Amino acid sequence: MTDTEAKVVEAWKQAAADLGIQFTSPFAFTSADGRSFEYLGLVHKFGRRSGTLIRVLHEPSEKSPHPAGDDYYWSVLGSGYGRYERQYFIDTLDDWQFFGSASERPDWYTGKTWGAG
Repeated sequence: MTDTEAKVVEAWKQAAADLGIQFTSPFAFTSADGRSFEYLGLVHKFGRRSGTLIRVLHEPSEKSPHPAGDDYYWSVLGSGYGRYERQYFIDTLDDWQFFGSASERPDWYTGKTWGAG
């Protein structure tokens, strides 16, 4: 893991603690054909039912394979995600959408996508 990738992971750990979301890093994924892949992390229940796998633009993690199927969303994040800024992360999570139950939905969640008035 590069320094930039480590900063992005740390920022998501801060986001998880502050926003009350679940984040697992590193995250191992086993494909239907039995191959195992490791990702920087998984933001649970945002993006798709199982969550969003994160990667970082212009870093080795960018080349991680896209998981097959509809369980996971994936995002290639810029290095700006290496510093936790609460509203920026909330805006990102809102854009990805929440896929958990209503009782698990964070109080701050609005579901407002990028560019929505």
